[in-house]
Parts: sequence; structure tokens; C-alpha cells
Amino acid sequence: MSAQPHELAFPKGESFSPDGVGYPIPRETESAARFREIAAAAEAHRRRGGQVVVVQGLGFVGSAVAAAVASVSDAAGRPLHYVIGVDLATPASYWKVGKVNHGEAPFRSPDTKLPAMFRRAVHERANLRATTCEDAYALADVIIVDVHLDIENRVVDHVDEIRVDLGAFEAAIHTVGRNMRADALVLVETTVPMGACERVVLPILREERMRREIAEPVLLANAYERVMPGPGYVDSILSYRRTFAGVDEASAERARAFLSTFIDVEGHPLWELRDTASSELGKLLENSYRALNIAFIHEWTRLAEEIGINLFDVVDSIRVRKGTHDNMRYPGFGVGGYCLTKDSLLAQWSAVNLFGAETVLEMTLAGLKTNYDMPLHTLELTEDLAGGDLAGKTIAICGVSYLADVADTRNSPTETLVDALLEKGAQVRVHDPHVVTWVERPETVVLQSLEETLAGADGVVLAVPHAAYLSLRGEDLAEMAGDAFVVDAQNVLTDEKARLLHDAGRRVIGVGKGHWRSEGLHLDR
Repeated sequence: MSAQPHELAFPKGESFSPDGVGYPIPRETESAARFREIAAAAEAHRRRGGQVVVVQGLGFVGSAVAAAVASVSDAAGRPLHYVIGVDLATPASYWKVGKVNHGEAPFRSPDTKLPAMFRRAVHERANLRATTCEDAYALADVIIVDVHLDIENRVVDHVDEIRVDLGAFEAAIHTVGRNMRADALVLVETTVPMGACERVVLPILREERMRREIAEPVLLANAYERVMPGPGYVDSILSYRRTFAGVDEASAERARAFLSTFIDVEGHPLWELRDTASSELGKLLENSYRALNIAFIHEWTRLAEEIGINLFDVVDSIRVRKGTHDNMRYPGFGVGGYCLTKDSLLAQWSAVNLFGAETVLEMTLAGLKTNYDMPLHTLELTEDLAGGDLAGKTIAICGVSYLADVADTRNSPTETLVDALLEKGAQVRVHDPHVVTWVERPETVVLQSLEETLAGADGVVLAVPHAAYLSLRGEDLAEMAGDAFVVDAQNVLTDEKARLLHDAGRRVIGVGKGHWRSEGLHLDR
């Protein structure tokens, strides 16, 4: 390890987190001193027989994984791992380092286990720290890669339009290779194109290790994550089945041994595949399957609305067929988040660019485009209740995140609706009980008062089924909405609440709620 840790150049000022809290960016000398403390604690933990685990990337997955791995104990009740989270020293990322070192989860979550897990790991067990110093990788027995890998365009008409920039991901792997111990295991959790571990990651690690004259074989495995940042955030890491594979037998053995230290493998056995490409394809197929299921129900949604049928009721009657139909999706507003909006494109891109395959995933890609366009159906319903012209109308949107009761706004379908409303000349207000700053649209103010958001609006769109919206009494919503019409895009309103609103003089329409139209709830009383 070098005498002076390799720090990226810090910008001046503060780094602000999505909840509006600013964290001072330290001077390089302060950061170097802090890293020496981390390094000393890590080496002391190893001398006691424990493992040092470094998590590269402190996003929604990496930060939670770091806390989860830090939570496990040995037979004597002592911390089994010393965990170091690493992220970049940029205004977009440094706040996560500050949050972790304060014993706080970087992201809001309805899972009450998560904040307690961070507090305990940092302040009581003292086995979780975060840094921007890349020398941390030299301390690790295991390096978990959880960095961001995105695509440039999520809507394409042709396969050759798919653009995947591996530059940042490759740079992250180069950093690992420059610093890692010879016998460290690199475990890729990031959702990557199939073939990435063997054709991208492995050559980079070999190249960097060759420069350092490390002759030992690389220990490399893929174990894709199934992290869900909702009420089961922690359980989706510790108590959920995982699929993995290694580039060779030694890598697979190390991966199995490590995963078994923090996952409840007795209740949730690991599934080993024959190679990393199979594991990588598994993640892409898993998410593409769910995305296509969602797209499938969309055209049935439009049919049900047109002929006056409550599709939610119909789907419930079908879901009783356990094992074959109980995963049928409901009508909805759209699909967001990091995975379901891109993984089908990653699969197609890697098929062509890493394997030279001629297969085109036509149905899969068509479903992806359907999901992207789903919020535009809500736009149609909104425009219908606005009399066919949204110009000059004020539309209040309830819900910015892509998932109920989380603060994750990545690729939220609300963004598609906002853009479409603005193009139509509407004025837009947004509210979300969990989101303070809309990271992808920092220029858009997310109001914190629902009453202020709805006051004087011409229309209200219920876009996300947050508990705060589901629990609203119909009378309270009618009072706050004034004379505004209401579009329920996510089954927020019960039939009773919808009728109450209509009886109070509010016109109501809903995605998948064809019976409301047949009952005339969209018409003036």
C-alpha cells in the first residue's frame, strides 16, 4: 500500500444528499488521516481471524449490502467482517460516504431494520466505515462490485440503436486491479451484460495484476443481487436465494464460502450455475420476464376501460390459480427503476456485441417500449377529463418515486408524464412524501405539503400508491382537490372513495377501472 492514499481531487464546498442535508467535503489531509484509521482497524480485524470486505459503490444496492455484511457475527458474537464502503469524491457521491460514517443509511427506506443496522455497525460494532480512498481495495479479502452501469438510450426502434457505455464500469475494475491483494475474491453484483465477467472484467484484472507482477490466478465470480429497496430491503439481502457462478472452480468455491457467511443459506440455498455468462444472463432474463408480464397487461387494460370492466377485480379472480397465474400483473401507471427499464436492452446489446449472436429479442424489446409509453395512457385520460386541451391547466401529480414508499426516483414514469404535460402546455406541480430532491430533475420542486400541491389545481393524478395516499379519506381528498378532476393511475382509490368524490362534484377516472367510466364517474353530476 502506498504511503499516501490515492485520493481523488476534492471539489470545494459541500455535497448535498437527496434529503437536502449537506456534508462538508474534507481537505485531502483530513481524508488521508481518516483512511489511516480505517486501515489500522481493518488490519486489526484480520489479525483476529476475520475478513475485510470492501464494497465498491454506495448506491441503493451497495450501501445496503455493506450494512448487511457488517451485521453478521461469528460464533462468539463478534463481528465476522470489517466492511469498507468506497465511493467517488464528487458532489454526486461524497454525501453517501458522509451518511455512512455518521451511521445513517444513504437512502430513505420503509424498512425499519436498515437504519438500525447502520447505527449499530458504525457506532456499536465499529466494523463499518466509508471512504473515497482507492487504497481501500488493498485491504480487502473480498471486493464486492456494486457500481452503476447504465445505458445511453432506453427507447429504441432498432437493435443497432442500443448504446452501452462500459467506460465508467471498466474504470472501476481497473481501480480494483491496480490495488487488490493477490488472493482477494472479486464478486460482481452489478447487473452487467452477459459475458462481461469473462470478456471485460477478467482481462482488465489480469492486465493490472500483470503490471504489478502478480502471477496468481484471478478469483472472480458473479452473484447478481436481488435487492428490493422497499419494506423487505434487508431481507432481500440476508434472507433471499442467490444465484452465482465463478470463472473457475476455485472462484466458485470462494464465492460460495463468502456468500454463506451472511446469507441464510439453510433457509435460502444458493444456486450455482456452470459459468458467469449463465449467471449474468439469469439476471437479465429474470427482469425481462417481469417487464414483459407488465407490458402484457397494458393492452388488456385499455380493452377493459373501453368496454367498462374492472380489470383489478378480474385479475384477482385469476390469481387464485396458484403456481401458474398468481403472478399476473395489475394495471398501472408505468415501469421505473434501474433494472426493469434497461436489462432487456443489456441482453440484446451483449448478444450482438460480446457474442456476435444474430438472435433478436423482438417480443422482449417490444414489451420494454410498451412499458416506457405506459404513462402516456395516463396522459390521455388526463387530457380527456381536461376537455381535450391541457394548455394552461394546472395538474398536480402525487408521486415522484418509481415504487411505493421508497425515495428512489430513477427512471420514474412520473418523469415521462411531466415531460408530456409540459409539451401540452400544462403547468405541473409534484408531491411525494418520501422525496425531497428529485435527483434526475433538480430544477423541479417537489412540494412537501399535499394540501399546497392540490390547492387550485385543475386536475390531480395519483401516480404512486404511497401509503400516505392510500390512507387518505375520500372527504379529505375532495376538500383538498377543490374542483379538480382526479385520475387514479395506480389503484389508489377504492370504489367507495371514487363514488364519494363524484358525489362531491369531482370527476374521476382510473387506469384499469372501466367500470368507473360505465358508471359515469368521469362525467359531471
